[in-house]
Amino acid sequence: MIFKWQEQAWNAWARLRGRLPHAILIQSGEGLGEFEFAQACAESLLCEKPKPDRQACGICHACSWFSQGSHPDFRLLVPESMTPETQEGSTEPGKKKRSDQILIDQVRELAGFLAVGTHRGGLRVILVYPAEAMNANTQNALLKNLEEPPPSTVFLLAATQPERLLATVRSRCLKFTLPLPESAHVVRWLKEQGVAHPEVALAAAGGSPLAALKIAATEADRLRFIDELASPGFDPIALAETVSRVSLWDLVGWLQRWSYDLLLARIAGRIRYHINHESVIARVSCHCDAAELAAYLRRLAQARSLARHPLNAKLFVEDLLLQYRRLVARP
Repeated sequence: MIFKWQEQAWNAWARLRGRLPHAILIQSGEGLGEFEFAQACAESLLCEKPKPDRQACGICHACSWFSQGSHPDFRLLVPESMTPETQEGSTEPGKKKRSDQILIDQVRELAGFLAVGTHRGGLRVILVYPAEAMNANTQNALLKNLEEPPPSTVFLLAATQPERLLATVRSRCLKFTLPLPESAHVVRWLKEQGVAHPEVALAAAGGSPLAALKIAATEADRLRFIDELASPGFDPIALAETVSRVSLWDLVGWLQRWSYDLLLARIAGRIRYHINHESVIARVSCHCDAAELAAYLRRLAQARSLARHPLNAKLFVEDLLLQYRRLVARP
């Protein structure tokens, strides 16, 4: 399945099919449906009777196996935390938390898969998502396959932070970029999904449709967090405890967008993400130094790269909020 706003990108993908490389890096902003698009690409490559637009037919044996997650010529590499078992329920008490990284053993297990011919006489496809969830050692293990790809094999790497991939990995892939969709189309789609204030959600998500849908679903938590950030003299330690159930990835994203608006208001008198909080942001930004805000945003960018695997989640959040408190507490 592809989303309505991905039709133009799909047409570009269909044209690419005539000169298919062995490795493709699908790069995208967060929340544009990059995983769904990559899955559709994988299914279309394996489909035995693709439609005229090269989308999978959905009815052949290959499509049936793919939908059931049992296609013999397909492998999906994702972090353990993204597996269906983890998404359906939290880890049981006493059990080790599932990893948010793609592990090197997952890449090594591809050896047997790549050593034999394809089962259906067609292509063999490996989808890696999010590709940036591989550490350097795991990327180097995958690189060996990218440098000497077996016949009839296609690697699809999907990433929202492609800069975190090794230059050697990126250089072995054809870059395929998913563009940011037009806001009018996305607003209509969000209304169809039942979002009460689609313009607000879309602005808060920076124009990303699925991120906007997620923001709308967690709006109450996000607004409470923002209200605390805007409150004079808020308690960072107490706030860290209040948001302890929010994923670190989302939390750092909230902080990034809020801090970006503070900086934009300070230097240009406008905002981008929080269109319903313009006066509050103007008030808070008056107490901030632009250079310090820029430095804090760089720190948040580094923190986001670690958000999926911090050593201590509680201390991680407390540190970021304490830095923010010092930033806005200037006389």
